[in-house]
This record gives sequence, C-alpha cells and structure tokens, in this order.
Amino acid sequence: MPIKQLPVELANQIAAGEVVERPASIVKELIENALDADASQLIIDIEAGGAKRIRIRDNGSGIPHNELALALSRHATSKIADIDDLEAITSLGFRGEALASISSVSRLRLVSKPSAQSEAWQAWTEGKDMQVKIEPASHPDGTTVDIQDVFYNTPARRKFLRTDKTEFGHIDEVIKRIALSRWDVDITVNHNGKRVRHYPAVREQQQSHLRRRLAKVCGSAFAQDALYFQQQAHGIEIEGWLAAPEQCRHQGDVQYSFVNGRMMKDKLINHAIRQAYETFLTAERVPTFAIYLSLPADQVDVNVHPAKHEVRFHQQRQIHDFILQTVKQLLFSHSQTQVQIEDIERHDTHSTETPLYPNHSQTATHQYQRSSESAQRSSAPHLTAREPRVAKTAPNTKGLGATILPNAVQLDSDARQWRVVDVFKGCFALIRRDEQAAWLDLIGVQRKILVPQIKQQFQQGMAGQPLLVEQKINLSDTPWQKKQVLQYSEALAQCGVKFYWQGSALIVEQMPSMLRRKHISNSVLQLLSACEHGTAAITELLADAAAESSLSKSQADYWCQQWQRQLNSTAVLLHEIKVPHINEA
Repeated sequence: MPIKQLPVELANQIAAGEVVERPASIVKELIENALDADASQLIIDIEAGGAKRIRIRDNGSGIPHNELALALSRHATSKIADIDDLEAITSLGFRGEALASISSVSRLRLVSKPSAQSEAWQAWTEGKDMQVKIEPASHPDGTTVDIQDVFYNTPARRKFLRTDKTEFGHIDEVIKRIALSRWDVDITVNHNGKRVRHYPAVREQQQSHLRRRLAKVCGSAFAQDALYFQQQAHGIEIEGWLAAPEQCRHQGDVQYSFVNGRMMKDKLINHAIRQAYETFLTAERVPTFAIYLSLPADQVDVNVHPAKHEVRFHQQRQIHDFILQTVKQLLFSHSQTQVQIEDIERHDTHSTETPLYPNHSQTATHQYQRSSESAQRSSAPHLTAREPRVAKTAPNTKGLGATILPNAVQLDSDARQWRVVDVFKGCFALIRRDEQAAWLDLIGVQRKILVPQIKQQFQQGMAGQPLLVEQKINLSDTPWQKKQVLQYSEALAQCGVKFYWQGSALIVEQMPSMLRRKHISNSVLQLLSACEHGTAAITELLADAAAESSLSKSQADYWCQQWQRQLNSTAVLLHEIKVPHINEA
C-alpha cells in the first residue's frame, strides 16, 4: 500500500483514541478548559453515564465569535504560543487537541459569550464531516459545551463502554480530583436530571470550610483525623493531608496527588509515599493521602502523555527524597505522640509521687498527652498564600459542669473506693462507691492538677518543642506592635516559645508542647494577651491547652485516681446522683 496523507477526520479519530478513553476523559478536558478560562462556577450535567450527554456550563472568560471555528480545529490553543512556553507550562491545557478530538467522536455544540461581546454565538459540529456551523444564540457570560452521543460513529469504541453506573463512577472520580485541586470553584453535578454532588466554593479561607469540602471528597473520618503537613526546601514545597497509619484505608481509593495544581497519577510520588509508610503500615492497609507539590514550572515537564496524567521531574531523585523524608518525619512524630498517649494510659495509678510534668527533660517528651483524634486536627491547604490557615477549634469545655450538672454536695472523706463506670461526652466520668453514684468533672480535675505543675515549670523555664515548619506571623495583621512583643519576649521564652524577627514579621521556631499542634499564630497571640495579665493567666492558658478535652475510659480511670490521691477527693469537682429508693416490701 502506497504512503498517503490520512483524511483529517480519520487523523482526528486516531488522536481521539489517545485523549478520549471514555466519557470521564471528556469531562476532564472540558473542565480544565473552563478553569483555564478563570471560571468560578461549574454546572455539569450527565446523562446515561456520559454516553448519551455531557454538558458543562461555566462563567469563564468565554470564546470570541471569530475564534469559535478555530477553537474546534486541531492544534489550536490560546495557552502557548512558542517553544519557550512549552518549557514552563502553567495552564492545565496546552495541546490544542481536546475539542477537535471530542468533536470527531461525538455531536458537539459550543455556545460562548465573552463579557465584552454583546451577543452569544454557538458552533455546531459532528464527527462525520467535521464542518463547523456558526449561529447566533442566547447565553450569559461564559461558555457551555454540550456533547451528545459519545462514540456514535465509532461502534468499536462504544461497545467497550461499561454500564452507566460504572462510567459515571469514573466521571465522579475526576470531579472529586478537580474539587480538591480548586477550592475556590463552585461545582454542581447532575446525573439524569438529579443533583448528586455539590462542592460549594471556599470563599472564606477558614478551616471549617476547607474541612467540609475535604469530607465531601474523602469522607468525614479522613477529614477529621488526617495529619496536616507543610514543608519547603530548595524552591520545592509540599503540603497536604496524610492518614495516620492506624487510620489508613484498606483500599487505595483516597490517594490524591497534585503537581502545581494539576491532578496526577505519578509513579514517583506514589513510590515515595509508599516507601515512607513502609515501616508504619500493616499488610492489609494502604497509604491514604491528598498531597500538593509545588515547584517552578520549568522544573517539571507535563508534556509526557496526551491525557496529561503523568509528569517528568528534572530532578527526580531530589523530589523523591524530599517527599519521602517529609512524610516519614511526620509519621514518626505521630508515632511518638501515640507512644506518649499509651504511656499515660499505662501510668501506675498507685504512684502518688510522680507528677505529670516532673522536670524539663521529661517535659520535652511527655508534655501535652493528646489523643490521636484531637492532636492532629490541624490547618489545611489554602487558596492563595502558602501558609496554614485557621486551625480547627478545640471543643469548648468551659462551664459545662455549671450548666448540666446538679449542685455539688459534700460526700464522705473516704473516697478511695470511687471507681469509673463510664465516660460521658469524653469529659465527665460516671463513678460509684458502694451504693453511691456521682459525676466527676474530668476537665476540672486535670486543670486543678496541671496548674500548679505548669506554674512551677514556667518559673523555672519550660522546654519547648521545635515546629516541623516555622510559622510566620505578620504583626501588621494583628493588634500587636514589635515593641510590645519585645516587652514580653522574656515571658514567651519562659513558656518555651522561640522566635526570631524577619522585618516586622515574627518567625516562630519552637512552641510549648501543649500548644505545638494547635494553631500557632492564634496560640502566640493568646500567650501575648496572657502575658499582659501575669503568671496566673499564662499558667491558666497552658493548663487549658494541656487538659484533654475528650478522654477514654482508661484515661478517666487515671484522672479519677489522681483526683482522689492528689486533690483529696475534693467535692468541688464532684456532683452526686441521687439513687431512687427501692421498696423491698
């Protein structure tokens, strides 16, 4: 057979085989185009798993009337112009093949209206002859791409499509990844006329909003308990969430990685994370994560695969080791925290001479015994600035005893026989002694014991713990001035806070252990306010932070014993429950 030029429509269908694997591939390409057009709202309508119809509406910048036909031709794009642009790609799309490939295997209708244009126009094309028809239309600012009858003209490809449920599952997974990569975009998904997903835009950079979207994508358990991390070195930055080894899933359905905001299924990233988890995971669990890698655009090649699922790093070994060491360090820190928690639960309840914070050396490794749930609820990736946002607020335990418990009563002095029956809401222990029953305020017990110990340590100088990532606090965003901070710098040092100045910004390197996993900026500002009111306010603040807000039964047993031994069973923290009289007649 002699060599000859292939017809355009056949060449497009061959190219479409690389770009359009299934309806989910179409959704991915169209959404990326919308995001490149600065869309902040996406409405995605799917019918029959995408095989019958895919319609994506956005409020982006739109396509001018005179460029509609060109937009549907091969190798036409507004993302790059010359070879230099290809060396540092910052947009999601750049190949100029998506719309042409999609239109070659479907019936495509493109309607668009830029804000500067007085009317909207639409372009029609079908896979058979690839002729583009331009007509006026009615449409708000933005673009709608309507795809119908996917693979209608390539029966060999259409027969490989799975059931509607399976195909929609793949589409759903693509949209989840988009939702995790672009927090600022409102996304609505309808399937067969019914709304099945809605990811509201995170317009306020608050932890609760970020966690809410994370929960919608990865599940509430992961969103609540995931370990947040952030690390930067040599112009490379990584941040995101990791599940603690004991909370990792049994299947790899929550493994999300992004490079410069682009969704990835990169072997190098996955290998580094698997290697970091190697010594912590049991055989039946797999790493569970959502991570974001940022590096200069000229250090990564995204022009590797037509579907843009893979990238090639210029410094592959450096990237691999950076991810490996960062993740491994975080998991090791978490495992150390777990060991400390187990130590306190196994604490000898018969020993009355060993305080919780006996000296400085033990403070650095044994302070602030937090549960794995509360200890790791930290801030989340942000929308613009590369700094952790507001941390999740710890449950408010102040005043609970006065609001839900009866008045305290004086009980017998022989209280060593009190035993914990159960724990209510993690902060009140139901205890009994012979035929008596009562509530014990566990938060109050902890504070009563911790305040004098922390006060003594503060006077001697507390040993802080270094932060995994230094925290920058811009005083211009706070009511504090540099000279005021300098006034209390000695008191902060006594608390274990170590910092240095960068202009008018405060760079925090070390914090007392009970505040290390809280929101650092807020904690430093609270400490400064406490310094204004003296030592008592400082120790009260640190005791509140060190006190567990949710205790297990074994921890409640420990504190019940300490209440009896160290506090002489003070009745101030005890609330009697009247047991009904039983008529034995």
